[in-house]
Amino acid sequence: MNELNDKSGTDNKHEQKQPTSLQSNFNKKFLITVGAALILVIVVWIWKSMEVSSTKKAAEIERQTIKEKATRHIVESHEEHLKLLAKAYLWAVRSEMMQGNINQVNLFANDMVKEKNFQRIAIANDKGIIVSSSNKKDEGQPFSTIANDSVLSSNNTTVQNEGDTILILTSPIMGFNNRLGTLLIKYTIHPPSF
Repeated sequence: MNELNDKSGTDNKHEQKQPTSLQSNFNKKFLITVGAALILVIVVWIWKSMEVSSTKKAAEIERQTIKEKATRHIVESHEEHLKLLAKAYLWAVRSEMMQGNINQVNLFANDMVKEKNFQRIAIANDKGIIVSSSNKKDEGQPFSTIANDSVLSSNNTTVQNEGDTILILTSPIMGFNNRLGTLLIKYTIHPPSF
């Protein structure tokens, strides 16, 4: 009987150990599964975060590129409009300069500079001396005090862009067979708000 009790005692011990080892195996598998799931969630989260960050950077670069193109287009548009305006202004000034009517040229400059964005309008005679200016301190001064002397010999209308905020137009004022002088218009471009 003792043997039987011993045998049944060992069976009881074995039976008790088996469920514990099954429980232990189940716990280990459960922890491994939960750990793998956590690692997978973390990896997916990191991957998606990097993807979102990359998309944001690409969108910001594209936004900046569009902004630069739009700003460039606005500046080019202002340059073209300024050239067209200068043609009509030159015709009027030319006529008055040929008649020696500098007072009328001064009136044109003073009226024009009252318009939005015009900073300075000046006219130099054929000798490079400013004879009319919206800033009266300029009159009688050499053209070099407000712009580069090289434009005095140029026969082309040019627009110099200073940092996409200021345009300086210079153009010759031509008589029938000689140069009467040079026009300078300084125009401000307000940066777009986008």
